[in-house]
Amino acid sequence: MTTINPFKVQHVIHSNASKSDAQRCLILAALATKPTKLIGLDQSEDISAMLNCIRELGANYDVKTLTVNPESVEQKESICLNVQESGFALRTLAFVGMAFTKNLTLTGTGSLLHRDHSQLCLILKQIGFAVESNGFKLPIHISGTATKNKVSVNGEAGSQAISGLFLLAPFLQHDSYVSVENLKSKPYLEMTINRMRDFGIVIHTMNDGSYHIPGNQRIEKEEIQIEGDWSGAANHIVGAAISGMLELHGLKKDSLQADREILRVIQDFGATISWKDNVLFVHKSKLNLPFETNISHCPDLFPILVVLACASKGTSKILGVNRLKNKESDRLKVMCEVLNKFEISYQLSENEICIYGTGEVKGGEIETHNDHRIAMAGTIAACIAINFIQLSNASCVSKSYPEFFKDLGR
Repeated sequence: MTTINPFKVQHVIHSNASKSDAQRCLILAALATKPTKLIGLDQSEDISAMLNCIRELGANYDVKTLTVNPESVEQKESICLNVQESGFALRTLAFVGMAFTKNLTLTGTGSLLHRDHSQLCLILKQIGFAVESNGFKLPIHISGTATKNKVSVNGEAGSQAISGLFLLAPFLQHDSYVSVENLKSKPYLEMTINRMRDFGIVIHTMNDGSYHIPGNQRIEKEEIQIEGDWSGAANHIVGAAISGMLELHGLKKDSLQADREILRVIQDFGATISWKDNVLFVHKSKLNLPFETNISHCPDLFPILVVLACASKGTSKILGVNRLKNKESDRLKVMCEVLNKFEISYQLSENEICIYGTGEVKGGEIETHNDHRIAMAGTIAACIAINFIQLSNASCVSKSYPEFFKDLGR
């Protein structure tokens, strides 16, 4: 158990690197024809998993120069990739790996072994690959070639597998025409497209909203700066909104990251924000107003939004919660357990939760279920706690933000 005593956020922090951005850049650098220097890369567990995987594909990463040195994209007889617990690595490398082999096996660890990967398997089959899985769970074996050049894919389960399809398409022998229906987490697909274009990939957006991606493309990028992480920063931002003040460096003001939505929500809560020379300043709300938001495109914000709702004085509503089950934990269920511990009333209905905030929480023991976002949100809850908070496993923050507790001085 890790004990977090009540505290106030009065900090100057530099944001951690965005693993979402870094993983996209690592994949593209591995597919490039020349070396790419990645500035700002950190060593979270998900980044380490991606680095190990691109090494298996044939790219080398020089730690001293922060450079990915790719080999030519050539077919190997078979490849096995262990993505550890990185859902993004799984859902993208399932496609990208097929640029290097016709027989790919993917496995992982932890909660990823128990998650449902039916959307991934379906899209792979749609474009012509043969797929074998353990009831849509890992391990997954993919073989053959992509034979379909025109597909319509369903994005209701998220955008990561669709990002994988887009990342593979420029390296196929044929042009690809992709339409996407019911897309959730749309900003993250836009992130993928934006980074692909940074590397020189041509993607045409058609008048009907579908995409034309020419095949047989070659790409290169001499140097790229990894963005700061809005997902990790959201915890500090909420901490300041409910208890104090924050000076936050390293975030991109006009980022496409979906979790930038946190700024709008804390302003509805009554907090004040300002930017000066690309530095974000956040000051505590004097009103602690309840809020309403939809997390369909930013589900990773849910745990910290629950904490913000507890800090409000009134009824806050969070919509889009049906996307929370297939994460590192069932985040809706886990955060309801946390609300019970905190003695905060709530009501669940179809795809939404109403939380009756009182401005403070009781504290107590939180079972993190080895989920980094639960651990970070639980820590920030101590800013409004009457008693200390204990986390069952605080080390899980290393999945995305190894320096989280150091940045808070905990």
